[in-house]
Amino acid sequence: MDRLLAMETFVRTVDSGSMSRAAAQMGIANASVTTLIRKLEAHLGTTLLQRSTRYVRLTEEGARYYERCRSILEQIGEAEADMSERERGVVRLETPIAVGHLVVGPALARFSALHPELRVATTLSNEVGSLIKHGVDVGIRMEAVESGELVARLIYRARYVLCAAPAFLQQHGEPASPAEVEPKHCLGFSGSPSGDLRIWHFQRGEERHTIRPEGNLFFNSTDALIQAAAHGAGLIYVLDVLADRACRRGELVRLLPDWEMDEQTFYAVYPRTRFTPPKVRALVEFLASHFGAQPDSAPIPIRAR
Repeated sequence: MDRLLAMETFVRTVDSGSMSRAAAQMGIANASVTTLIRKLEAHLGTTLLQRSTRYVRLTEEGARYYERCRSILEQIGEAEADMSERERGVVRLETPIAVGHLVVGPALARFSALHPELRVATTLSNEVGSLIKHGVDVGIRMEAVESGELVARLIYRARYVLCAAPAFLQQHGEPASPAEVEPKHCLGFSGSPSGDLRIWHFQRGEERHTIRPEGNLFFNSTDALIQAAAHGAGLIYVLDVLADRACRRGELVRLLPDWEMDEQTFYAVYPRTRFTPPKVRALVEFLASHFGAQPDSAPIPIRAR
């Protein structure tokens, strides 16, 4: 006996006042309603309903059982509604702050137009925490991933670029090589608690050059770094995907394009499960497309460390 179906049949019969009406509401035969209630009574060892050709009436035991059944069925309905919302209605995204400001935030307007049935709850944070613990569906990670319970989809291989504002270049000139870059004109980025500034690396064939920024401005925010450079404060060394918008608008100019600079890999990370929810799949595919990853980039299992 399907006990849950029998409980629902019993409640429908009481609410409608008739086994035949309960059968019509549930889309099953009258005989099936009678059989389910008889099996339920046999299972419980008590009579739940007094029946005649014209009515059904609850027994004392049936009345108590009816209240409990209604409560259980309501809780099941609430749980299913909550899961429906989680699976189809809301997708929780976590992204590094600069990526969220400069790339993901603007892109989500397009994602929203493509998927109006989804709501995206986005958290911007540079703290790498547990997706599963914090209830995050998709996280954007750079290189390291913290758990073997996750799968990572490559979405972009970024390169650092050297940039400056047109006004700065007009005043100080455009360097033809890293050796011509004045360290005192270089704005620094510090992403660690120690305050150490990121070192700039350049390579062209066998040539290698390193610059340690010595400018009088440094930040722990790439967004702030780009804004300062766009206002003519100096040279910056940032990821192409983050500088792209300012370069396209003419606020920054990319320098030394024939030199290779450091690489940074971006992944969309999500919990490993037997079934990937459609909302997660939709967001990950969108991110891969937006960041410019190749369409054949396969999910990469992450080994536990």
